[in-house]
Amino acid sequence: MSTMLDHDASASPRLLVAADSQAYTAATQPHNSSVQQRPVRVAAASHPQDLAVALAEVAALERSLGRSLEVVPQATGHGAGAPVGNSAVLLDTSQLTDVVIDPEARIAVVGAGATWAAVNAAAERHGLLGLAGSAPTVSVSGYTFGGGIGWLVRRDGLASGALRAVHYVDGAGRSRTAADDATDPIDRDAIWAFRGAGGVGIAHTLEIDLVPAAHLHAGALLWHADALPDLVSAWSHALPTLATSASSSIGVLHVPPLPLFPQTLHGKVTVHLAIADPDGPDAAAPLLEAMRAVAPPVLDTWGPTDAAGLARIHLDPPTATPAVGDARWLDASTPDIAAALLATAADDDAGVVMMEIRHVAGAPTRRPGAVTTAPGDFIYHAVAPLNLIPRERIEAAFARARAVWSSADAGTTPGSWLEGAANVPDALTPGVRTRAAAAAAAVDPDTRIRRSRLLG
Repeated sequence: MSTMLDHDASASPRLLVAADSQAYTAATQPHNSSVQQRPVRVAAASHPQDLAVALAEVAALERSLGRSLEVVPQATGHGAGAPVGNSAVLLDTSQLTDVVIDPEARIAVVGAGATWAAVNAAAERHGLLGLAGSAPTVSVSGYTFGGGIGWLVRRDGLASGALRAVHYVDGAGRSRTAADDATDPIDRDAIWAFRGAGGVGIAHTLEIDLVPAAHLHAGALLWHADALPDLVSAWSHALPTLATSASSSIGVLHVPPLPLFPQTLHGKVTVHLAIADPDGPDAAAPLLEAMRAVAPPVLDTWGPTDAAGLARIHLDPPTATPAVGDARWLDASTPDIAAALLATAADDDAGVVMMEIRHVAGAPTRRPGAVTTAPGDFIYHAVAPLNLIPRERIEAAFARARAVWSSADAGTTPGSWLEGAANVPDALTPGVRTRAAAAAAAVDPDTRIRRSRLLG
């Protein structure tokens, strides 16, 4: 199996385009639209070779303008929390979407712009899945480089640990391969940084492990919020009985008036259980029985499913939303505070539309890296849309939640879970941040490429 995607070797003679072009308009509309993007130019890469061409054209533009420009790589823009202004060139990698599956080796070779929906649609034909997250439209690259916490995490670990190699360019436009067995120590440090510290340079192709999931079961269950305390209690007490194949989250969801929800729940506050098991229905049975015994769910989609069904259990909105988020790794004491924490989101005017607690205890570590071991047994996560709720109310809601979860704080933030954040300075421990920053500096000593927001 080839370690690189095969492409036409020719590159566009002119990649940089201005604001009056269709390519510019498309590239500057990230999935998280909570910030404005108005770069001086956009470069839309169609082939891996375009990355070096784009950097050369940026250098020529710098000479003509008489000033330095920052290069900002972006695929789908789910993590686009920092403004991009006229001192930057946006390098759009969303067209690098090739997907090659090796079912015997259980490896996928994918372009940096490929989404998990595309990768898993190809992988599941062979009874395999990648370690995707909650949203199918997220790019494999940004999600994996940020750690990657999905529904198979308790059996198969963080997606960062499934990263085998990354083909990328450095600040000078040279092609490199980051891997554990790379000859150059710069590339060995780079793969370590790509595994959870946001990465270095500009990636164009990833090699990732796939895992077996021929017996995948998953589902979303919703109850009215008045059953919250008893449902959280049932969830908490059932967790110790679960095999590590089963992963779940329990949360509060303010149901929007969308067709995917029963009309009787539109505008209501609900308790939401999302649960998945790639090995079949047995491991999840004790948890489901305990929670169904509290009250019959109004919505219950648990059963055999495919990759598309797995991607629906988080009940994310179908279209891009200008959202901001809050998240934190929590320790083993989280079940003791779970009811009180979720209660902060249960009022009609709570200031958030979703708050969840994700159970990840027991997740294995597949490979060494910046963040390939889960820093806590649980994750707290809350989201609010800026187009519906004033930022002041959102921040107040986050503060109320923080007053509760702080007693279970594990010390860091899951970096890819902070929607709308320009930087996430506490995503990495100080030692990890220092090492990752050194790796980025070795790859790009002149800081031509914007650093990962996890290094902020």
